[in-house]
Amino acid sequence: MTDPSPPLRQPVRDPRAAEAPRDRELHLLVGLTKASKLIEIGPAHNPLVPRSAGWNSFSLDHATRVDLIAKYAGDPAVDPTRIEEVDFVWHGGSLTDAVPAEHHGTFDGFIASHVIEHTTDVVRFLQASRTLLRPEGVVVLAVPDKRKCFDFYRNPSTTADAILAYEEKRDRHDVRTHLDHGLRIAKKGGFPAWFESDTQPAELVCGIDVAWQMLGYRDVRDYVDVHNWVFVPASFELMMLELGQLGFLDLRVESLTEMPDTEFLVRLRPGTDTIDPAETQLRRRGLLERMLTELADQTRQIAGSPLAVPPPDSFRPGARARWRRWLAAGPWRRRVDL
Repeated sequence: MTDPSPPLRQPVRDPRAAEAPRDRELHLLVGLTKASKLIEIGPAHNPLVPRSAGWNSFSLDHATRVDLIAKYAGDPAVDPTRIEEVDFVWHGGSLTDAVPAEHHGTFDGFIASHVIEHTTDVVRFLQASRTLLRPEGVVVLAVPDKRKCFDFYRNPSTTADAILAYEEKRDRHDVRTHLDHGLRIAKKGGFPAWFESDTQPAELVCGIDVAWQMLGYRDVRDYVDVHNWVFVPASFELMMLELGQLGFLDLRVESLTEMPDTEFLVRLRPGTDTIDPAETQLRRRGLLERMLTELADQTRQIAGSPLAVPPPDSFRPGARARWRRWLAAGPWRRRVDL
C-alpha cells in the first residue's frame, strides 16, 4: 500500500487520440526509452518494442520463434521477419513461473497489447506484472473497447467475474465465456474493429446453432482462445479500483486514453490509493454511472436509436487507409480466428 499522505491520484482520461498508429505508440511508450528494461507479453508478429530496433526488451510468449513462424506461415498479413526470438516461453501457471527469479522486480515496463482480454485469470496476470516490475515501473496495456470491436453486443466483465476466476485458479476459459463469444461476436462491413463514428450495422457472425459447438468446450481440457474479459473504459477502471481496495492488486490507474477506434490505452503504476469507505463508494458510484453513459454512447452507432448520429462526411486525409493497414496487421489478429 502507498503512503496515504500524498494527494489522491485521479486517472487522466484523454478522449483526444490521434488516428495514426505512430501516435498510438507514442501514447503507449511515453516515458520509456530504449535504455529502459522492458518485458513485452505476447508480441507475436507485431512487437511494440523489438530488440532489433534497439530496445532493451525481453519477450514472453506461448511459443518459440520457430513455432510462431510456423503458426503464421502462409498468412499474407504477417511479416515473419518481425517475429523475434522469444526469451521466456510460458507453458501455463503464473507468468512469473516463466521468468527466472533474477529478473523479478527489475523491469521498468511491462507491456501487453491486446493480451489482457485473453487471460483466464486477470488478477494473477496483473499480480505477475507487479512482481516483475521495479517499484517505480509501469504496466502498459492496450485494451479492446467493446463499443468499437467484435465484442459490441457483449456485456462488460465485472469484479465478481475476476474474483471468481482467481478463486477457481482458472487456467482455461469456462463454457459460459465460449457461449457468450459465439453467440454475440459481431463485425461491421466484414471488419472486427471500427471507428466510434461507424454507423453500419454490427452483424452477428454466427448463427444460434453455434451454441451447441460452444457447449462442446466443456470436455476440452486444452486452452481454447476467445476474449474472456470485455471492457469499456469505466468498467476497466472500476475493476481496478475494486480489486485494489479489496487487496487483490497493488496497482492503480495512472492514465487512460481513449482511441477513436478499437481500443483504449492504460498505464498502471504500483501502489494502491488509501481512501476511506465513503470515498470508495463515491468513486465506485461515479464509475458505474460513467459506465452506463459509455454504454449509452455506444447506441449512437445504431440507426434509429435516440442517440444516433449521422456518419461523418469524411475522415482526415489518409486516416482510413492508415487505419486499415494497421488493422490488417493489428494485435487483435494474434489469437482469435474470426
